[in-house]
Amino acid sequence: MYWINDTQNAINFIENNLLEDINADDVSKHIHSSSDHFQRTFNIVTGISINEYIRNRRLTLAGEEIINTQARILDVSMKYGYDSPDSFTKAFTRFHGVTPTSARAAKENLKHFYPLSIKIFIKGGFGMSRKIISNIPEIDNNGNEVDYVFNLLQAVFAIMGTKVDKSEIAVHSGIANRFVWVPGRWAGGNESIESTNETPFETEIRIFKTFGWDARYITVLRDGSKKPLNTDNKQIRYDFVDAIDKDYPVLYRTVHCKRLNIIIGYEDNGSKIICKDAVETAGVNTNSETVFRDNWEDIITEYILLKEKTEPAPERERALCTLELIVNRARSTDYICNKKVGLAAWESFLHDLEFDDFSQLTHDEIRRRMGIYCDGLCQIWGRNASLPYYRQLAENLAEWRDELAAAVTALDACANYGGFLWTQGHSFDESGYEKFRDPAARKILADEGRKAMLMDMKAVEQFEKILAK
Repeated sequence: MYWINDTQNAINFIENNLLEDINADDVSKHIHSSSDHFQRTFNIVTGISINEYIRNRRLTLAGEEIINTQARILDVSMKYGYDSPDSFTKAFTRFHGVTPTSARAAKENLKHFYPLSIKIFIKGGFGMSRKIISNIPEIDNNGNEVDYVFNLLQAVFAIMGTKVDKSEIAVHSGIANRFVWVPGRWAGGNESIESTNETPFETEIRIFKTFGWDARYITVLRDGSKKPLNTDNKQIRYDFVDAIDKDYPVLYRTVHCKRLNIIIGYEDNGSKIICKDAVETAGVNTNSETVFRDNWEDIITEYILLKEKTEPAPERERALCTLELIVNRARSTDYICNKKVGLAAWESFLHDLEFDDFSQLTHDEIRRRMGIYCDGLCQIWGRNASLPYYRQLAENLAEWRDELAAAVTALDACANYGGFLWTQGHSFDESGYEKFRDPAARKILADEGRKAMLMDMKAVEQFEKILAK
């Protein structure tokens, strides 16, 4: 049982070095194990990753220090490894449910994650069972919802033993080449994978089929008392447990979060589920965290079950279907799910950006509206993810080489607009809000956006040439 001893030694090392700059690689090196191997072992034994354990312990101690001492919150954040007060506040609030300032003012009883102690004992049969899919890769989340979806789907394919490049997912999902905007309605979610789906999980089902996996989705309809109408909790639990027993992750959403996440395990015959959810971590980077949920059947709204492996279509056929989807959306003048898409979305976005009236808005209102525009820019930046696939496709299908080369050049130029906002001094602080309030500053953004729009449509024209051959 050396792996039990290694895990306990790792925990002891972490506890003795919580104030040092340590990570999973340092812990693995301490117990003389390869990083990838020991991180899998640690996850299997404890149910969480090494980095999650470090983060949970640090936030627990930080909470105790804020409640019980007069130390400055800035000093506490730096002591426990956070680069800025903002990143500390976000992580602290996600963990404890309150901000550091509120916790100190109210002397809140905060969440405690106690040091783990690994012990071995055998006790009776038919006790609590645990099943966790073992080969779960980290799912990076850099704050860009589009990029997170690519990473999530790539992780799911990896779990299923299907090697799919992130760039292929970006293109065949249609996400990397679309643009969505709702004129005059300041609601988030334009960059979401669901923003153009006329039926739930339409994009995900299509991408699974593209790469040879049959899948089906279930929407849980509920009455006024939240009781399922088209299924029941017993069936939901059976679906999830059956999938995990086959080592198939389950993609799902809940009433509390419309972001797509995955379930990777269960405990006690499904009374508790084990999930990988995207959350923020220290500094500017974000990651996926293992989360345990009780009474989970009551909050599930939608989920996808992977059923069986199928034979994917040949590459040329898959590419033509995807290019047709991209072109149709780019040229569409109709609303899809009450949203404008393609060229119509571009024109609406740029008009609102230039002529929207911010003069009477507070900083909080500008911050929120600026965030909606950033959702649009994240979609544009997502074109970067498509470029490696188009380059590879040009190598594989020589008859499309010239058109794809021209499309890559145009999309590369277009994608750069996704970061143009930051090069002009706009930022999420008071000076940045004042700059964004200025019509002249926003006209510069809009004029640059019109250049990017022309590049986007130039790429579409190249795809139309391919479809016409």
